[in-house]
Amino acid sequence: MRIKSLPILLLLNILSAGVFVATAQEYKVMTYNVHHCNPPALKGIIATDSIASVIQKSGADIVLLQEVDSKSNRVQGADQPLQLSQKSGLPYYRFFRAIDLPGGEYGVMILSRYPITSSTSYPLPAIEKGEQRVIGIVGIKPEGQKEICVACTHLDLPKGIREAQVAFIDSLLGKKERLIFGGDFNASPESPEIKYLRERYTSSSETFQNTFPNINPEVCIDYIFTRKAKTTKILSHKILDSIPHSDHLPVLAEIRL
Repeated sequence: MRIKSLPILLLLNILSAGVFVATAQEYKVMTYNVHHCNPPALKGIIATDSIASVIQKSGADIVLLQEVDSKSNRVQGADQPLQLSQKSGLPYYRFFRAIDLPGGEYGVMILSRYPITSSTSYPLPAIEKGEQRVIGIVGIKPEGQKEICVACTHLDLPKGIREAQVAFIDSLLGKKERLIFGGDFNASPESPEIKYLRERYTSSSETFQNTFPNINPEVCIDYIFTRKAKTTKILSHKILDSIPHSDHLPVLAEIRL
């Protein structure tokens, strides 16, 4: 009897293992240019609590933030990366310096509900005497899942340099398998640089709603992208409107990997 039941037990174990490997997981991902937590209608006011509340209420698991200050004079020395992590309830984060400011630094950051296992940043191509921009890249490891590569960036304003920046980003991310990246690209959906990315990656939406400015938005410049793969699916995409805490509106996507 034991001999006959052994193949069945082995088959059940194999099937169970196969189901575990194939299990997909869903993640809520946000990108948000937070304007150093300064509501555009309130000059000089720093409202870190308000930005953190937007993140918390969204239920986001992974958040890509741009225009974050760390200990600069204009935010009264506040450690915004630490405060945003603590107040949003997302315990893991990395801040990536782009430039120095009086008293501190300014750049982009990534918040995560799951442990961050690695992080690095790269300076993007820049025009002479232009503002340095960066891309921050982390590895995120949800329990029982494979690592996810997550990247956040904020591209420059001049059109010509953005194309070089996008090509550089593609050279870094092009071979990453489980990939989510996004940010403020300062480019419309019809621009050559966004078309370039849409050819190579999946946008969280093909119906582009405007994200800037936050009042009567006129253009879409904030995006979330994933790897083009059968195992990746965009479940939802929306712009969180009527939010006055920054000059951009947050973008929220639900992604199955």
